[in-house]
Amino acid sequence: LLTCLAAGCKKDATEPDNPVTPPVSSGLVCSPAAERSDYSIFPKGSEGVGIGDMMPYFDPATGNMYVYYLKDVWNDGTNQRHPWYGLQTSDLRQFTELPAGELLPSSSGACAQDRAIGTGNVIERNGTYYAFYAGHNPSSGNCGNRKEGVMLATAPAANQKFTKNASFPTIYVPTGQGFDENDNFRDPYVYQNEQTGAYDMLVSARRGNRGVLLRYTSADLLSWAYQGVAYDGGSTSFVMLECAQVFKLGTKYYLLFSDISTRNMYYRVSDAPTGPWAEPAGQSRFEGAGFYAGKALVNPRTGEAYMMAWVNRWQNNQDSGGWWWGGNLVTHKLSQLSNGDLGVSLLPSLKTYLEAQPETVQQVRRTATAARPDSSTWVLAGPASGSPASVLFKPINQTRFKLSTTVSYTDATKDFGFALGACDATNQFYSLRFVPSQNRFSFDRTNRSSLNAGTSPVADVPFQMQANTPYTVDIVEENSVVVVYLNGVAAMSARIYKAPRTTWGIFADNSTATFKNLTVTRP
Repeated sequence: LLTCLAAGCKKDATEPDNPVTPPVSSGLVCSPAAERSDYSIFPKGSEGVGIGDMMPYFDPATGNMYVYYLKDVWNDGTNQRHPWYGLQTSDLRQFTELPAGELLPSSSGACAQDRAIGTGNVIERNGTYYAFYAGHNPSSGNCGNRKEGVMLATAPAANQKFTKNASFPTIYVPTGQGFDENDNFRDPYVYQNEQTGAYDMLVSARRGNRGVLLRYTSADLLSWAYQGVAYDGGSTSFVMLECAQVFKLGTKYYLLFSDISTRNMYYRVSDAPTGPWAEPAGQSRFEGAGFYAGKALVNPRTGEAYMMAWVNRWQNNQDSGGWWWGGNLVTHKLSQLSNGDLGVSLLPSLKTYLEAQPETVQQVRRTATAARPDSSTWVLAGPASGSPASVLFKPINQTRFKLSTTVSYTDATKDFGFALGACDATNQFYSLRFVPSQNRFSFDRTNRSSLNAGTSPVADVPFQMQANTPYTVDIVEENSVVVVYLNGVAAMSARIYKAPRTTWGIFADNSTATFKNLTVTRP
């Protein structure tokens, strides 16, 4: 992913609007606290900077799991532009920086093809670790070069520095075939084709105002032959299919990519490692726009699979700021559902860690339309007109915690869900909400009085629902990173600066919803 590299990869970094401070009801806390740096379960990169474009790797030689990533620095004190760094983990809850430090630096020459480093991946062959990456030069027009090409570096071990292969001929997009020849050729992903024994490479490109994935093949990882377009989006025209990956679970192959326009991640499925690629039986995505450039990590020894990506930041650490590239690493457990579709859920290691101690849940306010028939149940009957039913609780003054409940509904003309940063009980709060009429779960900052069926969410994820059916919900929060897990099949990750240490609650608007066993736990 190399869009906007010349600008330091702070996409859409417009000046934030001046926030209007709303009146706050007595006893409620709704002003965002200063962003903190003490992340652990959702780590940032080396020296606490943003982490971007993870490249997870399972090392067959050692059984170790590594996460290479682009460090979000641009012309810093070392004059680096998105160098590769790496993390090591045994349980995907605890991460340590690789002692080798900077693994793959950008070049200092003004006209060097890899004046900036882009994403790629690592693959081992005969004891050598091959790192394919995108070389990007934002000044290529002044140098007579193309802006982007695929390059190679190697290392003797997965946790060591990579040495650039100067003899490897940089791969550029084919000429004379309608591709964008000056830009948009990046994000190589190399894997061994089980059917042929050779190696396949996917590269993101553009042709005819449409994002496509190109396929190359090689017998030795050094000499590559172009094989044509591997995938063009099918019935959907994507601007750019970034950070693509092919992986296998069970007997199915999956193609994963991120759409640069909507910032959503999508997947396709096939019976063969080269396609043809079809949309899944159900929804074609299981996460929202806050979870970008996702990659799968499959442990061949255990068969367990994981999905990881980065959660973006907002400019100046404000919810009203422009979208910023890079942020925190978030990892889900990845599963193959009974119909062959993919689903994500909370990591077992993280669940155990976050359930060590109970946290007191203390009510501070509720509407007359919120009933509590027993100690473990809330029934919220939001009327067809007027204010929503709601219950508000005191802030959770913990750096990281898990909120869990089981929800169901009997009717839902509008929506129901969770309130964050509540300045009052009925209108001024952020909504994490179920919208059954649209079969989706949504994050919205818009006040309730202005929220309607056409409101554009900050992020959302498809989620099929039906009445009188229980759905489990786990919400994990670490500082401003909030991840919602939905019934073991979907998740929605988001950066919410207003979430930590503010008043929160549950609500139902023109709906009747039940929340059972509402608990909060922490390490």
